[in-house]
Amino acid sequence: MESTPRIARSILSCPRGGNVVIDGVPYSMEELEMQGFADDGGRPTFLCPPEQRMAYAGRRGSHVVLVLQGALGDREAVRLTGTLRWLRTDACTCCETEWEEIVMDVANVMLVRPTGEAVPIPLDAFTDRDLDLNDGVLHRNQDHLNNHHGNELREAVATRSYIPVDTVLAAQISGLSADGFEFQWVDERGAHSARTTFERPARTPEDLVAGVRKALAAEIC
Repeated sequence: MESTPRIARSILSCPRGGNVVIDGVPYSMEELEMQGFADDGGRPTFLCPPEQRMAYAGRRGSHVVLVLQGALGDREAVRLTGTLRWLRTDACTCCETEWEEIVMDVANVMLVRPTGEAVPIPLDAFTDRDLDLNDGVLHRNQDHLNNHHGNELREAVATRSYIPVDTVLAAQISGLSADGFEFQWVDERGAHSARTTFERPARTPEDLVAGVRKALAAEIC
């Protein structure tokens, strides 16, 4: 059975939805129109337009309650309380669109069971670096590869199988883990699968991305 800190970090790394209460005012994640959300070592990080509510809240150090539902598991949720803090302003290199990076300094963590039971999690356990690579990170990266890098996957299959890329009708990754992943693809001869193992098991999300890039021999984001 997974530990409660690991389950909570998996939810933070790969939420399927949630809501935010900023200085007592509730918002859905959709209402906040954020450009991005990430788990930075157990610290929620938000990317948002400069004029957006979350950006204002970060600049004034607002109190926040964040409740996220997980995409995996048994419908648990994680409830975080803390304060928002503005970190920096950045801009896209291709279109010059600006955004604010806002972080949440977490003070309290609860794992909420489907029954409503709230289990407190020590902050040092929640932010343990050994939890940076968790099931949520693996699930999110696998979905990203399959949904946004189909062409690179097809090219990787074609290179490994010594066949023309236009004969590969579809390709996807399944079973992504710290050790490697399984290719599944369909070509003119039917359906196939093959296992790829990383040279070294990944210990961090950065290791995971590097391992996938090397295995695919492709520049993926």
